[in-house]
Amino acid sequence: VQAFRQEAEMLARLDHPNLPKVIDYFSEGNNQYLVMEFVEGQTLTQRFLQNRGPLAEQLVLRWADQLCMVLDYLHRQSPPIIFRDLKPDNIMVRNDGEIKLIDFGIARHFKAGQSKDTQAFGTLGYAPPEQHGKGQTDQRSDIYALGATLHFLLTGRDPSEEPFNFVRVRAVN
Repeated sequence: VQAFRQEAEMLARLDHPNLPKVIDYFSEGNNQYLVMEFVEGQTLTQRFLQNRGPLAEQLVLRWADQLCMVLDYLHRQSPPIIFRDLKPDNIMVRNDGEIKLIDFGIARHFKAGQSKDTQAFGTLGYAPPEQHGKGQTDQRSDIYALGATLHFLLTGRDPSEEPFNFVRVRAVN
């Protein structure tokens, strides 16, 4: 319940075009509810599957630009917000082509001075080594996950098959 409240309060304070707006949150019985903007569209995973393979470079670059802007916004918060689960499943593409970063379930504020995170979280292949209990996640962790996401969209190569090993994009596509 406390983790849910922290996520809800963090999200309610954020205001960026590439983030869904949180309108309200509440608890009822043993359930917690987050009321937020409805994002009509598909995840990048769904777009990838619909395309049956790698996506067009110009399209991926357009999304990359938007992702860089929203990560910059999150990382400039005080304290910085580290998303920690950037992957195609957590990025919605609206019908107009704009993206929304969704699912802040394991996002956290950066805690200066810590040597590692309290718990290891993240998706194998997209999460950097430090996110698997080796160190503290910071802004660079999100940048790593952004690179893994873009690599997947451009190559179709699942990063969980050989974590931390990325072949040159042009060698695959």
